[in-house]
Amino acid sequence: MKEETQGGRRGGVIIALAVLFALLPAAPAGAAEPVFTLRGGGYGHSVGMSQFGAYGMARAGYSWEQIMTHYFTGATPGEVPPAVAAEPIWVNLTMEQAALTLTVRSIGAGPWSDVTFTSTAGSVAASPGETVGVSRLSNGSCRVSAPGGAFDGPCAIDADWDGFSGSPTAGVILGGCTKINWNLPTGGQAQPCTYARGGLRIRPDNNTNTVNLSVELTMEDYILGISEMPYFWADRGGMAALEAQAVAARSYAYARIRGRAAPEDRPWCWCSLYDTPVDQNYVGWGHGTQAWVNAVANTTNVVMYHPSVGSGGEPISTFYSSSTYGVTEPSENGFSAVVPYLRSVDDHWSQLPEVGNHHARWERSFTGPQLASNLPGMSSVTGLAITKCSVSGAALEITFYGSGGPRAFKTRDLRGLLSLRSMQVYEIAVDGTTTTSCPGSGTSTTSTSTSTTTTTIPATTTTTTIPATTTTIPATTTTVPTATCPAVPDVDTLVGERLVLWAGATGQSVLELQEFLTAIGFPAGPIDGIFGSLTEGAVRKFQSSRSLASDGVVGSRTRSEILSIMTAVEQAEFLRVEATLLRAGATGAQVEQLQRYLRLIGFDAGPADGIFGPLTERALRSYQATNQLLIDGIVGPQTRLSLAATGGIDNLIYCP
Repeated sequence: MKEETQGGRRGGVIIALAVLFALLPAAPAGAAEPVFTLRGGGYGHSVGMSQFGAYGMARAGYSWEQIMTHYFTGATPGEVPPAVAAEPIWVNLTMEQAALTLTVRSIGAGPWSDVTFTSTAGSVAASPGETVGVSRLSNGSCRVSAPGGAFDGPCAIDADWDGFSGSPTAGVILGGCTKINWNLPTGGQAQPCTYARGGLRIRPDNNTNTVNLSVELTMEDYILGISEMPYFWADRGGMAALEAQAVAARSYAYARIRGRAAPEDRPWCWCSLYDTPVDQNYVGWGHGTQAWVNAVANTTNVVMYHPSVGSGGEPISTFYSSSTYGVTEPSENGFSAVVPYLRSVDDHWSQLPEVGNHHARWERSFTGPQLASNLPGMSSVTGLAITKCSVSGAALEITFYGSGGPRAFKTRDLRGLLSLRSMQVYEIAVDGTTTTSCPGSGTSTTSTSTSTTTTTIPATTTTTTIPATTTTIPATTTTVPTATCPAVPDVDTLVGERLVLWAGATGQSVLELQEFLTAIGFPAGPIDGIFGSLTEGAVRKFQSSRSLASDGVVGSRTRSEILSIMTAVEQAEFLRVEATLLRAGATGAQVEQLQRYLRLIGFDAGPADGIFGPLTERALRSYQATNQLLIDGIVGPQTRLSLAATGGIDNLIYCP
């Protein structure tokens, strides 16, 4: 087939393919199942800084400043104000524990500091080598037991030593916890979780009879405990990459904290940040090398700024991942919102042989039944095709054919549903023969299923939208039913019981989970209170959309996101009143809701006083700039729609 490069024909070519594959006959009974192979590259979400790319740039002589300004379009480095740098942060280490075992250890040659556990009920000190137990009692109080004494009292307990001195002489080991140290000369090795910088904070969980444990420390001490990049890269010409990583980790942390409430207002974790890759991998004491210490010191207090965030005065969210397939993704492809500084840029350095990127290219193969078991709404898969491409040259959308289809999935969602290393699929093969690919991927294309029909997506296409009026799919093709406007779900049991839910769970909490997911646009299968594969797939998709670990398990963090969305719905009545334009000078309940809603999604509109003043206007303009809307400080139709989408409540506010 000749390539069509006229704009009016691009959608027609791909729709014609969709019709072709929808009508392909099923494989004869007894025939071997075709094997569908997705070929891709990179590891992670593919947005922002590529760590292997940064390493390649450093080896090529680029400075950390050049690396950061390359991956974050239009951003510039700068220091945070001293008052901000001096503020301590809280990092959660573990949640919902009935008891904690904490062992004091020495750091250095001595003399060593004791660790003192204090609450309003008393205090007790422990020396290196001694173990302290903290347990939640049935009456809701806590017991602290140490060799030197014990006391019962409130569960607000602080453990302090010389952790804020800059050179701690003691630390605390958290019993039952290990983390892998990847920077030992002998290779990766599990080490006890040890915390020497800052101080430990034990607090009661908000609605279970357990405790949460966080570490309070300075931002620079937090960055010293980050393990997100191989420190040995510094010995191989990659010191600038470590410095870039330090700046990225610091800026990202500040941005995450800005969008969250204070630790005491997040009692499910008592934290500003989590110690897992949900935020960043914080490992505490004993993992760093001198190269990493130097990288942090060389960039002390430095973050990245962009004019679109806080008028250029607030740190930006410097997302990073291991690598891409050679080009990064823009934010709207990897996540959802358009962010001016997260654009698609060259990342060929991550593909250079000398950087040793084992995920530069990868592939995953599936049979039809394997695909169907992982894709919500599909009961069989007989074919698949790339139907939309990203500006990066990788697939943006893949459509699956069979019973339940044709059904299109974004590749960012397929990353979780199919356990792909990244969203960047650049071609599809059937039984080893390349079928469809995107322009710019450097691959040839032939057919999209077991048929031998040759097809090519136009080389000039970047993002292809299929016009609804181009082609009518025959009546024999299965189509997705038109969605109806859902009712606001009731999640009282789901949020209140705080049960951990995973595949096989049943009951009211599961029923409410299914209703919630379906209502916000993640179909969870039959609303039957049974946590099956369709519900798990919907949970994974929801988690991915909220930048959570896509594990299919509903724990504290997933529940907190559900609660956040339901809170947003409660504050979103102003989004339903389309005839009203909110602007400077307006007053009343709708303005108060706007102020609360902006704060909920990370834009501080000042006090929720119902007065649309300068702080509210500034927050709204900042939101509009971040999402590439008309920056007029007015809540009009486009801003209203965008606000609903940002909060994840558009399906609950507007009928599709």
